[in-house]
Amino acid sequence: MQNYLIPSEISWLSFNNCILDEAEDLNNAVYDRIKFLAIHSSNLDEFFRVKINKLLKKKTKKSSDLLENVLNEVNLQQNRFGKIWSYSILTELALNDIIYYEYQELLPEHLNEIEYYFKSIILSYIQVVYITLNQPKTYFLNNRSLYFLVKLKDSKGNYNFVYLNIPSDKLDRFKQLQSIENIHYIISIDTIIRKCLSLIFPSDKIISCNAIKLNRDENYLIEDENTGDLIAKIEAKVEERKRGSATRFLYDSNMDADSFSICKKAFKLYKSEMIKGGSHHNFFDLFRFPNPVTPKLQGAYYPNLPHLPFENNKSIFDVINKKNQLLHFPYQSYYYVLQFFNQAAINKNVTEIKITLYRISSQSLIANALISAAKNGKKVTVFVEVKARFDEHNNLYWSKEMKKAGIKIIQSLPNLKVHAKAAMITMKDKYGNKKNYGYLSTGNFNESTANIYSDFGFFTAETAYTNDLKKIFSFLKTKKKTTEPKHILAAGFNMKEKILELIDTEIKNKKAGKPASVFLKVNGLDEKDIIDKLIEASRADVEVTLIVRGICTLLPGIKKISQNIKIYRIVDMFLEHSRIYKFANNGQEKIYLSSADMLSRNLNRRIEVAFPLYDERHIEEINKIIQLQLEDNTKRRIVNIQGSNELENKDNENPRRAQTETYNWIADANRIS
Repeated sequence: MQNYLIPSEISWLSFNNCILDEAEDLNNAVYDRIKFLAIHSSNLDEFFRVKINKLLKKKTKKSSDLLENVLNEVNLQQNRFGKIWSYSILTELALNDIIYYEYQELLPEHLNEIEYYFKSIILSYIQVVYITLNQPKTYFLNNRSLYFLVKLKDSKGNYNFVYLNIPSDKLDRFKQLQSIENIHYIISIDTIIRKCLSLIFPSDKIISCNAIKLNRDENYLIEDENTGDLIAKIEAKVEERKRGSATRFLYDSNMDADSFSICKKAFKLYKSEMIKGGSHHNFFDLFRFPNPVTPKLQGAYYPNLPHLPFENNKSIFDVINKKNQLLHFPYQSYYYVLQFFNQAAINKNVTEIKITLYRISSQSLIANALISAAKNGKKVTVFVEVKARFDEHNNLYWSKEMKKAGIKIIQSLPNLKVHAKAAMITMKDKYGNKKNYGYLSTGNFNESTANIYSDFGFFTAETAYTNDLKKIFSFLKTKKKTTEPKHILAAGFNMKEKILELIDTEIKNKKAGKPASVFLKVNGLDEKDIIDKLIEASRADVEVTLIVRGICTLLPGIKKISQNIKIYRIVDMFLEHSRIYKFANNGQEKIYLSSADMLSRNLNRRIEVAFPLYDERHIEEINKIIQLQLEDNTKRRIVNIQGSNELENKDNENPRRAQTETYNWIADANRIS
């Protein structure tokens, strides 16, 4: 029997390969293609910081074989990346009068310009370390930072090795030089430093200069979260992470054997950790690659659309009181979420605000609104998940700022992460009765990512939702579970069990000859019980359709196992981040929007929320979006029986692109209204 699972690492790399598809697609504007290269680089960097170390540590044949497959695939993708950058992107830029200096000779005007910039600015940040292996000394490379290893020959004929930093953490990685005869020139600070090395080593001959970079393991485990100061432990682990073990040492493929050996010894590396790269690393800095001809060479602009019920109304709460409201980000403005909290902060009738925060903006307007609410006399309770990976420092900062303003801060439950995106505002009506207003979302309370992540936001005043929210917030406060939510599915309470029951119902309905199907749109799928249940549904001839953006360890189309399962990926200008669960339910559809993926961590080790839609108009909207995504023949990939992605043959006469059609559909609805 064919194995119906694929390793999560291979599946994730398959997703990241879709990003390269977009970078290679000549139908995309060149600066959008550059952005996709930046995304790919950022993703791969995180992969080596988070996912690879367990394979490096395991010494089994299975893990060794998987590691070899992973590194082979990474190498293929890096080679593909380099070809796209060098032979496609740079060529197209040059055709549009933008020259990126890499290996070319600099014009005399630019030589003077970069030398001035180097002497006056860059040199302020350069630190040079000589490597002397015959003396006991610790040589340390900062995680993700850029360096050069330079091989020198002194006047006596002796060879010396030094490494120096490339201060991309202090300065813009790319500098726009003066234009000459309407030709624009861009150069990296890496190249500037290479060109000016003789100013650092005036007495030595420079034999070679190779780019190097180290990724460190950024996972951490807190042995005991139930005793002692959990926050202090997290802060200590975040600091410890900066000195984590090596997971990937990238070095210039042109590096000679002596330089390679010096790196291995000086930085205490294993050969398996050393991976050939290019002459430049950290291509995620391409997010800030200058465009001297803006807006030319950039993709179409899609300004946020209004949500008409919220327009021309003094009180957002009056609108919510009349009808539940469903918003589609980033197609519609995130302004209304900010308005929800801003109005609550100053409304004299608001008595209390409760909210969960997982990842918030570093300049969070929502956090500032909560601070204002507390200073205006409202009771504000904020659950801040300080174990949100890579956002610990930001979340701890805002915890302290909000606490100083008098906000009650609840930080991190032992052995659980709170990933739910929920808020509740309590207000007194004119009779003195309490009225609760809830906000539930598939995405974070983050106004920055709301412009690029595709998510749903739901406002309600119905007690069916708010009574369940009260139970969830009560648990976060007391750590005690009382009664289960009746309508909302909550991981940590009943979510996984309810999802399994819902799939079971589809199986029973199919066997009874009734309408039956399962549709899941998530960012990841690896939870064993869910996968087993989907396979059971497939064997019962239930039609199972999955749109899984990232990791998907289930393979579709395997005879007698997953032959009735279809899996797709959509990669486009916005990050598909929303989660939808849909069940046919004998013609009485059940649809949930959720913060939870079908990953083991989400369903077994987190507090998550999935909320049902009862309004017919909202069910119609979600079905429309599902329809548009399944009819996409431009950006939708079919995941095949091997777990690879196949772009459908594009219909040039009738191209369908879900994200642009979703935008146009919402815009048309506004015009009709």
